[in-house]
Amino acid sequence: MALKNKDQPLRKKIALKRGTIKGRFQKKLAGRRIKVEPFAALFPHTITVTALCSGLTGIRQALLENWEGAIFAILLAAFLDGIDGRLARLLGTSSHFGAELDSFADLINFGVVPALVMYFYSLQSLGNPGWAVVLFFSTCMVLRLARFNVMAFDETKFPLWGKNFSVGAPAPAAALLCLSPLIFELAFPGVKFNSVAVAFIMICVGGLMVSRLPTLSFKKLPLNHQHTIPVVLAVVTFFGCLYSAPWQTLVLIIFCYVVTMPLVCWRCRLFVKEQQAKAENIS
Repeated sequence: MALKNKDQPLRKKIALKRGTIKGRFQKKLAGRRIKVEPFAALFPHTITVTALCSGLTGIRQALLENWEGAIFAILLAAFLDGIDGRLARLLGTSSHFGAELDSFADLINFGVVPALVMYFYSLQSLGNPGWAVVLFFSTCMVLRLARFNVMAFDETKFPLWGKNFSVGAPAPAAALLCLSPLIFELAFPGVKFNSVAVAFIMICVGGLMVSRLPTLSFKKLPLNHQHTIPVVLAVVTFFGCLYSAPWQTLVLIIFCYVVTMPLVCWRCRLFVKEQQAKAENIS
C-alpha cells in the first residue's frame, strides 16, 4: 500500500503530461484541417482562372494564325478581369489570395499573351531584336503590376492624384494598345504596319506602363445613380457596335483613349492645383 501511495503522484504527472501532449497534437491537427470555403467565396476565383485560361487560349489561336480568335480571347480575359474584383467586393469575399491571383493572371493575360501574339504575327521577322521587344514589354508589365501591388498595400505610395487617375497605362489598356497594329490591319485591310513600326509601338506602350503619367481610369469615373440610364444605353450601344463591326469599334476605342491622354494630364494638373490651394487655405 505504501508503494502504491508513493507511485500515485508520479502516475498523475505522467498522465497530465500525456494529456498535455495529446491536447497540443489535437490543436495542431485542427489547425491544419482544410477549411471549406463557401461557393460565394470561390466564385470570383473561378472567374479569374477562367480569364487566365482564355488568355492562354489566345496563344494557341496565334500559333494557328487565327488572329481574330487570339484578339477575342484576350478581350474576353479583359472582360472577366473587370468583373471578378467587383464581384468579390459585392459578395464581401475579397481576400489577399484573390488579389495575388488576379495580379498573376493579369501578368499572363496582358503582359505575355499580347506580346507573343504580336511576335508570331510580325516581330519574328526581326529575329533577336523582335524577341527583345517581347521581353521588354513583358518586363514592363511585371514592373507595373509590382508597383500597383505596393501602392494597393500602402496607400501612402500613391501620388496626390493617384486615387482619381491611373498611374501609367493600366494592364488591359496596355494590352489593347499593344495589339493596335493588328487591330488596325483587320479593320482596314489596306493598312500594313512593318515590323519596325510594331516594335516601336510596343516599346512606347511598355514605357507608358511604367511611367508615372496620369491616364484615364474607368474604375474611378465619378458615376452615381443619376448616370444609370446613360451608362446602360452606352454599354448596349458598345456591345451592339462590337458585334456588328468589331474591328472598327476597337479602332475607335483605341483612338479615343490615345486622344484623351493630354486631356487627362491637363485635368490632373488642375486637380493637383486645387488640392494644393486647399492645403494652403487650411494651413
